[in-house]
Amino acid sequence: MIEQKKHKMKTPYLLILAAALALTSCNRLDVAGMFYSSGSHTEDRVAQWLEWNDQHPAVVIADAPDQYNIYVCSDIHIEGDLSRVERFLQHEYADPDGLFSIINGDLSNESGPKPYRLLDSLFHLSSATDTCFVTIGNHDIYFDCQQHFQQYFHTSTYTVTVQTVSGAKDLFIFLDSGNATHGKRQLQWLREVLQHRHDYRHVVVSTHTCLFRTSYNYSTTPAANLPEEEYYELIDLMSRHHVSLFLMGHFHHQEQHLLGNTPYVMTDNLNEAEDTPSYLIVTCANQLSYRYANL
Repeated sequence: MIEQKKHKMKTPYLLILAAALALTSCNRLDVAGMFYSSGSHTEDRVAQWLEWNDQHPAVVIADAPDQYNIYVCSDIHIEGDLSRVERFLQHEYADPDGLFSIINGDLSNESGPKPYRLLDSLFHLSSATDTCFVTIGNHDIYFDCQQHFQQYFHTSTYTVTVQTVSGAKDLFIFLDSGNATHGKRQLQWLREVLQHRHDYRHVVVSTHTCLFRTSYNYSTTPAANLPEEEYYELIDLMSRHHVSLFLMGHFHHQEQHLLGNTPYVMTDNLNEAEDTPSYLIVTCANQLSYRYANL
């Protein structure tokens, strides 16, 4: 009887430990996040992004070549060393057809502003990098990091338009899925943006969380997939509006799906601990294509 009582006392601690492991992806814990949410929830955060957008015009890149390359990576998880990120940006900068880069969420893997400050400084080295656009990931919410992402990068729900010399226009849509949902307000914003699909040659959507549950590893499951209804709505939106490419990260390996005519492509991670990091090169021409490349 005494032994049984001891076992019952241990159970809550085991459950708390299991929850702590489940609340993280990769290899760090936000224990405080078990008891309260770091940063704001999706709806509040998207409201902040859209308010910032209202006060700042959307980015338009004019006079781009009719064929150009976009370099895409995700999950860089900065912990002091930016060497791989710098190499990634330099690869794009050295490409004569390179136009800009995308880092699709999980910029940091530690608390505090330092990773964001270092990355922002790297972006401003005009001799070493072209423009880079980012989205927020779950690790940019952990450890109370949202405030630092917001300080340096301002928004994660926005568009970038590329206008080519011959008059073609391509649209890049960036979304916030840091809490494994895009939320009602952001989905409504996305519907409104896609109403103008006919104005563009290509439309590319970029969000951190993978739409498909591809791993049952305990460390990624909670932030792994979207609510089922949201998943179906997104797939329907992408199909009905003939979205050219849907970019995802989060799971740290390469993966491709084709639903309707839309490719859904997951990038590998660029974490310093990864033995074989890779990124994606997207070529925008009359036809859109992509390929993985090793760093």
